[in-house]
Amino acid sequence: MVKGIVLAFLAFAVFAWGDAIVKAIGHGLDPFEVTFFGYLFPLLLSPAFMKPGDRILDMVRWNRPWLMGLRIFLIGSTTPLSVIAFRNLPFAEAFALLFLMPSLATILSIFILKEQVRWRRGLAVCAAFLGVLVIVRPGFREFQVGHLAALTAALFAAGGVIAGRMIGRTEKRFTLIGTVFLATTAIAGVLMIPGFAWPSAEQWILLLAFAATAFVAQALFIVATIYAPADRLGATQYSQILWALAIGALFFDEWPDALALMGIAIVVGAGLFIFAREQTLKREMPEDAAPAGMVEPSPAACPRP
Repeated sequence: MVKGIVLAFLAFAVFAWGDAIVKAIGHGLDPFEVTFFGYLFPLLLSPAFMKPGDRILDMVRWNRPWLMGLRIFLIGSTTPLSVIAFRNLPFAEAFALLFLMPSLATILSIFILKEQVRWRRGLAVCAAFLGVLVIVRPGFREFQVGHLAALTAALFAAGGVIAGRMIGRTEKRFTLIGTVFLATTAIAGVLMIPGFAWPSAEQWILLLAFAATAFVAQALFIVATIYAPADRLGATQYSQILWALAIGALFFDEWPDALALMGIAIVVGAGLFIFAREQTLKREMPEDAAPAGMVEPSPAACPRP
């Protein structure tokens, strides 16, 4: 168990550095182009995640096609939206808004899955939205396109969570992983056409580094699930906010003020509480009620199956 947790922390550290590379690319390239090249190479290497009996065609061979199609569209769309957020907002602030996803998933579960949300989780959801208001401070700060992109990415990722719960155990793990790479590459490839510009040598290096982090981090997380159940590792993704604070301060000269730090703490604390409550509920559910070997993605520049 401990080895799995350590590997998961390492995986999310690599994810955070990948997001930092996206921010370093800045406005020099179209965000959809960044996403396309960042996920094209992991897509080509995705057979490394295959298990005995898996086939390449499993990427597009789905048992529940409508739900899978919805899930990959939602999750695939989170990456370019996250890229826009990271390019336009302070690093830690973008992460905090993206981590609104668990609260949004809780709300969606009420209306779509007809789940009963008790008062503790309800208060955590309210606290998360309060934290967002503290961060954004509408009326006192300009509401930027990055804020809209981050909040939309969180909503799309939450929708992907709900679709994943509805899919359950009907799809192979390679299908769930490979389709994310495939969908993200395909969606970004179409949307990058109007703003396409050939990358410079320096931009190619950054794009390859981003692609490497997407693949290496995913591989580390898959190995982590060998030593610990995937749903027990979900809380480790919140370590990214610590990386975001450190990277933003040291490399981008971004120093959040006291109110921003308070809002970040509220959003992250609420998300962790919701995660803990859902783990308690899962232990009370039938074993076949949740996807096997899988943690739903947090919406950052790299979707995580």
